[in-house]
Amino acid sequence: MTKAAAIYEFWAGFGLPAFEENSVPSGVDEPAFPYITYQLITDSFGGGVGMTASLWYRDSSWVNANAKADEISEAIGYGGNVILCDGGSIWIKRGQPFAQRMGDASDQMIKRIIINIEAEYFSRD
Repeated sequence: MTKAAAIYEFWAGFGLPAFEENSVPSGVDEPAFPYITYQLITDSFGGGVGMTASLWYRDSSWVNANAKADEISEAIGYGGNVILCDGGSIWIKRGQPFAQRMGDASDQMIKRIIINIEAEYFSRD
């Protein structure tokens, strides 16, 4: 599995549609809430990068968005989570701050939580 596919599988593993932030469908194909958007930044052996993902909900309450952020935090764990990719692995750790609530000026029902992670790459290329 390529690095890009491994990162996609990580984010898609939380029961919501996941889209790389530069590839979110629009128009009639625009995703329904809730969904995840994420950055894709790759590196090679020993390289560590910060990345973000956003949880997008349209709800009157933060309860569901907060619960999903907690689920992601638990999946990463205190020591991080290692996922496999071609030629090695990626060590995903919680970033600082881990989660930050954001609103949307165009729609007060939109609840967005930005998730910060650190990804350390242990791969040949």
